[in-house]
Amino acid sequence: MTRSPLLPGGEIALTGVDLPDGALILAVHHVGRDDAVLVRSAIRGTTGRRPWLGLVMPTRSVPWGTSARSRALAVLRQSGLVVLFPENAIAPGDGVFKGDVEVAHLALETGVPVVPAVITGDRGALRVGEPMDFSRHAETPHSRAVLRAVTDEVMEAISTLAGLPYRDIPAPAARQEASAARRDRSRARRAHRAAARQQLILERQEVRAQAAVEAADLAQAAILARERAKVQAREAALADRLRAAGITPGVIHEADRPDAA
Repeated sequence: MTRSPLLPGGEIALTGVDLPDGALILAVHHVGRDDAVLVRSAIRGTTGRRPWLGLVMPTRSVPWGTSARSRALAVLRQSGLVVLFPENAIAPGDGVFKGDVEVAHLALETGVPVVPAVITGDRGALRVGEPMDFSRHAETPHSRAVLRAVTDEVMEAISTLAGLPYRDIPAPAARQEASAARRDRSRARRAHRAAARQQLILERQEVRAQAAVEAADLAQAAILARERAKVQAREAALADRLRAAGITPGVIHEADRPDAA
């Protein structure tokens, strides 16, 4: 396939399997706000066809309703090309998510093929997979179980094309899970930082307490040293007075002996 130069800033490639002629549903994995612009540019620049994006806005899928479904069915019955994002929301980057059963409703109601497609990670190409034929369900009542099975088959094909796991939960719920996980991680980081700050405060308090104990010990040692110095000074003064009086402590003079008489 060729490349379309319609998107400012670069060419958009349409790669993979050639799009079949006639009516078809292009089911695209929704990963970015400009998906609709990329898809329209790739298709029109390569095939010249004008895809109908009545179920798609630049940022999301339009909620399904009687009017939207009727218009999509009319486009398909006129051999048109309908583009939709079955996930109905921008998906987190870790998988392909549960699709809306309306993609199956359109396919089974009109009998047209569903073509899975993904936008490449570099946003430079729209990769197209093999058309999916669900004519085997033509005579089957379109129960909720059948619609769900067909939709899951489409999403599995998109998952294989994207090289991502299929997660059987809606993309909005997955985004909420991812958001909750980010909040939990943020709370855990804040708690860790708070615990680290508290630990630092306790360590500083311990250092200050140890310093206070050491200061008290030094002060007590200084007091004891001063007391010893005072005692030594008094003892020295007493010794000086005794020497001045001719008294030698511990020495008994002859005249003082009891037997001197």
